Amino acid sequence: MTRIALISGSLRRDSYNTRWLHQLAEGLDPSLEREVFDPQALRWPLFDQDSENDPQLWGQVMQCHQRLCACDGLIVTSPEYNGQMTPFLKNLVDWLSRVPYVDPLAANAFEARPVLLSSASTGWSGGALALVQVRALFAYVGAHVVGPTISLPYAGQAWTDFGYQLPSDTEVLASYALAQFTHLAQQFSPTRSHGASVGH
Repeated sequence: MTRIALISGSLRRDSYNTRWLHQLAEGLDPSLEREVFDPQALRWPLFDQDSENDPQLWGQVMQCHQRLCACDGLIVTSPEYNGQMTPFLKNLVDWLSRVPYVDPLAANAFEARPVLLSSASTGWSGGALALVQVRALFAYVGAHVVGPTISLPYAGQAWTDFGYQLPSDTEVLASYALAQFTHLAQQFSPTRSHGASVGH
């Protein structure tokens, strides 16, 4: 079965982006499994190669890496901090990208996996400025970044008791992006299932 990883780039418990991530996930086909990565459980120290010798920390990184390798695609939402991606998201990718270098038998958890990027922002940009960097980051580590990204501006005003009230053009874009992403993830699933992209 196709499994989708859900990753928020925000550590804030009431994050607009975490809310947006789960609302996006509601638009996925019900047959898809969802693997939610809790940011609070991934509050690792800033990447430092010397810290790779910490067995407890490295064990957490490997556990996260294995969970990600068991997924067929990622949906990532990220806030925009002063026009940049969050340090938390960059740090998470930095740590996970190191696994194949430390363990040559381990897979690149990002290689060829479809990634759908989105952002919710309280400002006018909708996080679009940071998404340029996030796209470059995931492409650099080998992921297949889905063409359209989804930006939700003025998220604080768009939030209601029933979720985000989306402008019609954003709703259409989100549906299109999710459909394209789902297709790519389902294509990737047999590859992952046969072990070509799974860590050990």
